[in-house]
Amino acid sequence: MKLRNAVKTLLVLVLALPMVAAVLVWVNGLLRAMDDAAGATVVRYLAMACQVAWSVCLVGLLVTLALMALGDERRSNEEE
Repeated sequence: MKLRNAVKTLLVLVLALPMVAAVLVWVNGLLRAMDDAAGATVVRYLAMACQVAWSVCLVGLLVTLALMALGDERRSNEEE
């Protein structure tokens, strides 16, 4: 996969995962209010997994952007 495609994918994930996590937290509260403890536990774990995935994607995006910046710098030095 090219770095540019990786950046696009990671950017979409970094922007979308917090919204998904927020919806899951809301659903967790709804299920708790409905006295569905088992469902609330499952949704809470899904929300936690979503937050961990967001953290991993954020770090991956930073590393990928750094690699792109270093690659562009190397190309500009070779052209001179």
